Amino acid sequence: MSRLNKASDLEAIRRELDEVGYCVIVDVLSAEDLESVGTALNRAATADDAAGVALRYGPNGSNQRLWALLNRGDEFVRLATHPLALAIVRSGLGKDIQLSNLSANITGPGGDREIGRLHTDQGFLPEPWPYQLATNVAFFLDDFTEENGATLVVPGSHKLLERPDHALAPSAPVRLTGSAGSMAVWDGRLHHATGLNRTANVIRRGIFATYILPFLRTQENWCRSLNPRLLDQYPELAALTGFEEWQTLGGVDGPKHSGLNF
Repeated sequence: MSRLNKASDLEAIRRELDEVGYCVIVDVLSAEDLESVGTALNRAATADDAAGVALRYGPNGSNQRLWALLNRGDEFVRLATHPLALAIVRSGLGKDIQLSNLSANITGPGGDREIGRLHTDQGFLPEPWPYQLATNVAFFLDDFTEENGATLVVPGSHKLLERPDHALAPSAPVRLTGSAGSMAVWDGRLHHATGLNRTANVIRRGIFATYILPFLRTQENWCRSLNPRLLDQYPELAALTGFEEWQTLGGVDGPKHSGLNF
């Protein structure tokens, strides 16, 4: 698996994505970024546990998911609008994109079975998929290793243009390994799954953002769930979360900027 760096030109990153369907870019987040985002995520996960609303799965609830992270701290907004991530996503989808979801996946020790079904992130669309309509970005808050649940991928599977067999996949060919602070990006058609954590005491925390074209419905209904204060604080979120009209879609009392005459 190739390791790219922040200085790699966008063309090289794009080639990797087009050819194998994924890439890992090292040293995207600084030590300060990792500290602030990690603290915010730990705080949110602990709060969900304390409130009895934690979304856990796998053996003995070893894995935890947190959704709608835009509402859980400004640190997560900064990840969703990370300049390098958005530049890479736009290199494949075009300048107009939306954030379908922003979530965390914490794989804990003991998640060594019953986890990791192969899927794609544009599997809600009818096959075949001649066009890429979604791109995933994962920020590594911890080292992603073979042992602690690094994401499984099937290289080149984005070219199959179809869903995988939705079966447990502990032996998918490649794991997206990398040091904390790395960022993985993959084509929305790529077959992938959560890895198994076979360690005794190591967690693996990742923040996952999925971006789509604006005519698709987002996985997270931001118009209902987003804290309104964020739209004032971060004006760029309005378009990214579907609050703005796009080419006659998403208007209020009809489209305002279509230029159509009836």
